[in-house]
Amino acid sequence: MSTVLVVGGTGTAGSAAVSELAARGHTVRVLSRHAPVDLPAGVTHTPGDLTTGTGVSEALTGVDVVVSAVNGQTRATRPVFTEGARTLTAAAREAGVRRLVLLSIVGVDEVTFGYYQALVEQERIFAACGVDTTVVRCTQFHSLVRSVFATTARFGVLPAVRGARFQSIAPAEVGRALADAASARSPGARIEIGGPEPESMRDLANTWKRVTGSRAVVVPLPVPGAAGRFLREGRNLTPENRYGTVTFEEWLADSRG
Repeated sequence: MSTVLVVGGTGTAGSAAVSELAARGHTVRVLSRHAPVDLPAGVTHTPGDLTTGTGVSEALTGVDVVVSAVNGQTRATRPVFTEGARTLTAAAREAGVRRLVLLSIVGVDEVTFGYYQALVEQERIFAACGVDTTVVRCTQFHSLVRSVFATTARFGVLPAVRGARFQSIAPAEVGRALADAASARSPGARIEIGGPEPESMRDLANTWKRVTGSRAVVVPLPVPGAAGRFLREGRNLTPENRYGTVTFEEWLADSRG
């Protein structure tokens, strides 16, 4: 078994990876600025900050594999993808880490969103760092789809972007894929994983409405420009790489229960 450091181990995918790795018998550490409220038995927390470099080298002592599932959703936090990646990969190389596993997004290099561009740069930094790296690109999480509908339902509407489909996946299954990559005998440059089936945004909205009992109205929305083409052309999908087995409806019903 390996000693694995999970960076971003308090987030949606990172915490799922922590649980899966611990269940498989690995020695697991979590690097984050603040101590998590709950950690699986045997998992330790190491304080650190990728943007300042504080605590990173110390956290990597004796580590075999690093799993990075960091997220920077705002402009202010986005440097964690770029400057943070430079800090982490340099420290990992210095510490003799044998493998890096990086979480990214399917189609991230297919459209020029600012958020996606930062992720592409993060992939490039990891690939060039001199440590064997596996990039796990996944489709959107079920939890993200749920949060979109839950937010807009407060205003009585559920958006259904015309022509858009999503192949959403359960966060626990993303954690399993990250653990698979960390445990593999040999690294792969990049793999893609998706949920069990691409579904239209309209169908997903109707599923959310049915399971939650919401009375919000499903509203078709056009999305012009590059973002609209990206979605209509299905470049956010990977139907040939179905990995998840839990549907959005199953996951939603289970999470509500």
